[in-house]
Amino acid sequence: MKYFFTYLILALCLCSCDKGVKFEIDGTLADNAASEVYLVVENSTLDTLATATVQRDNTFQLRGTVEEPTTAFVCDDNGNALTILLIEENRLHIKPLAEGGYQAEGGPINDKYNIIMRRLSDVARQISEISPEDESPEEAYESLIFKYQDILSAGVSSNLDNIIGVELFLSQESRSMTAEDMRIRMKQFSPKMRRLSAMVRFEEYIELYAKTEIGQPFLDAPLRTMAGRSSLSKICGQGKWVLLDFWASWCEPCCEEIPLLRELYSKYALKGFEICSISLDRDPQRWRTFVMQNQMLWTNALDLPREGETAVVEMYGLQSIPANFLISPDGKIVARNLHGEDLRHELEHRLGH
Repeated sequence: MKYFFTYLILALCLCSCDKGVKFEIDGTLADNAASEVYLVVENSTLDTLATATVQRDNTFQLRGTVEEPTTAFVCDDNGNALTILLIEENRLHIKPLAEGGYQAEGGPINDKYNIIMRRLSDVARQISEISPEDESPEEAYESLIFKYQDILSAGVSSNLDNIIGVELFLSQESRSMTAEDMRIRMKQFSPKMRRLSAMVRFEEYIELYAKTEIGQPFLDAPLRTMAGRSSLSKICGQGKWVLLDFWASWCEPCCEEIPLLRELYSKYALKGFEICSISLDRDPQRWRTFVMQNQMLWTNALDLPREGETAVVEMYGLQSIPANFLISPDGKIVARNLHGEDLRHELEHRLGH
């Protein structure tokens, strides 16, 4: 009899999970902003959950069911993301904001999430307004960064049983954590949240991330360079400092870094510095043309693995670009995601002025 009741409870739990989360979203757009809107969720691919036609009065309705609580985006028919929202079983309304953009509100989950995001945005604005002319700008910057992280950490800690905590952890808090810190935080979430597909995928990502943390040896991989087939082991661990740079010609932030990379390569190439830029482009000819036109004179490779090979970007557990790793002459990862002045200062420290 005990086993029968155990089975019955398990069956009831499975049935309750199978029904998913029903969503009802009403919205109003600015005049003639779009003719259609889409509710999109990012899994391993971008999936459209619902589509709606924008009426003459600029209103729309999105209805449907998703398997589990998740983060989603409302996009227009021009490919623009209008707003982020958290799927919940409460009717939501999307409206334009006076300062521009849109916001989803009306359900307790999204309303609470909006409060946290407004607090974070306010601190981010204060950080952006710091001027070198201010008294003690570095102290002000550090104080505000600490405040931002404190708000973020508290936001996660107070929402370990719902999608708010998951979204804040995955999109922001985890980015400044070590793999061990991520594992500890993951264990603090409720069992229901840890079973979400996004969290299951992230747990797998943590193990990849651990292999590319500072202090770990670089991971060798086959490369398809401008000159032909090669491998990272022919570049890294050969007595030079190497910046392993992941980018794409369609990535605007990546392209904005190219002038600095040209400058630093010109300055340090004769001092034992090399750059290996690995592109996520899928059109080899466009990639070659872009590299030549932008005078990227260092090692360039295309991340197009052959059948049975793993993409380099996957081996290094990357979730976004631009991303980079600074590798020491003996092949150890000594820094990661250095951009702008941070990259310049790190190379000055390692190679001199």
